[in-house]
Amino acid sequence: METALVFLIFATLGVFLIPFIVPFFRIPVAVGELLYGIGLAFILEKLHLKEQTEIYIDFLSFLGFSVLMFLAGLEIDWNKLETLKGREKAVITLAVISNFLLSLLAVKILELSPQTVLLIGALGIGLMVTVLREIPLEEHKKQIILITGSLGEVLTLLGLTLYDLNLSFGTGKVFYIHLGLIALFGLLFTVLLKLLKLLVWYFPEKVAALMVEESKAAIDIRASFALMLLFMSFSSLIHVEPILGAFIAGVLLGFIFRQKEHFEGKMASLGYGFLIPFFFLQVGFSFDIGSLTGMFLKLTLVLSLALTVVKILSSVWFKFLNFTWREVLLTGLLFSFPFTILIAVAKILHEKGVWSDADFSVTVLLTIFTAVIYPFFAKLIAPSGENKTQ
Repeated sequence: METALVFLIFATLGVFLIPFIVPFFRIPVAVGELLYGIGLAFILEKLHLKEQTEIYIDFLSFLGFSVLMFLAGLEIDWNKLETLKGREKAVITLAVISNFLLSLLAVKILELSPQTVLLIGALGIGLMVTVLREIPLEEHKKQIILITGSLGEVLTLLGLTLYDLNLSFGTGKVFYIHLGLIALFGLLFTVLLKLLKLLVWYFPEKVAALMVEESKAAIDIRASFALMLLFMSFSSLIHVEPILGAFIAGVLLGFIFRQKEHFEGKMASLGYGFLIPFFFLQVGFSFDIGSLTGMFLKLTLVLSLALTVVKILSSVWFKFLNFTWREVLLTGLLFSFPFTILIAVAKILHEKGVWSDADFSVTVLLTIFTAVIYPFFAKLIAPSGENKTQ
């Protein structure tokens, strides 16, 4: 117990100090948290204390992972998606579909396990948003890239949900029954949110009167957490990963409440400010240092190359939206470090027993490598500042 508390103290200190340290090394904060977790694991392994330390960190990590997936579901901007022109929607759809088809082809050519499609085909915008802000590119093109990444992120995690159901029930009748249950609960969830939205819309004064002044600032957080936990609980009841339930809840909440900046910002502050760092730290803590062999390092490089080639080739569709070849290459590189989604896929497949410790560690290496290398190259080939359109 004392060892676990000491570990929690060091973990908390790391979570607090890492954002101040990583800028000196020019790496993302999440990568710093992963590396800190790896370092703690190495030290405790040498002291033969590692097994005694996971009492508290596992709970904080699970809660952080849940909030991370909930925020991933919230990320897609449905308003901007609906305002796109028909041609833009078609190109985005073709780019996302091509990404997954090329991933299937890469897995077949490289003779990798079928689940690797979820890694090579992964799309996400978590880390990309930060990099994209620093790149001088037309604002509309930035929005197209973000919407493509958001849509790909949703499809990646929905694919993981279907795979999770398949692992539990196969592809028979029970699979479709549970898929139907998810759809039914999602429909009920949507109706409930719409009724809540109408209630707030038609009776704003009465709703406001029900809340004392002190609680108004926290009601968004309470409601978001309640909805997230509700969907997670239902997912567990039908034997689906609760983490994926949190993601679906975020997607539905963002779809119904389009003006979501107020509660999304509060959830993001709570998540990235406190809970989510414990998840990244725990992922690093679970890393198997013994997997750092020549073979696994080679596999990491192969996966990284395959991921990047797939992303660049699927980005060629953006030529039809007046992207230059330089911008196409830039877009492919921006899609090549889906940090959050890679970790989510690895974590879930590892916990389900589909992937070994070595497979999990390779994915962590892949995540760190792509998150450090590709943002640097993306900034290197980005158009000059003079071409930026506000």
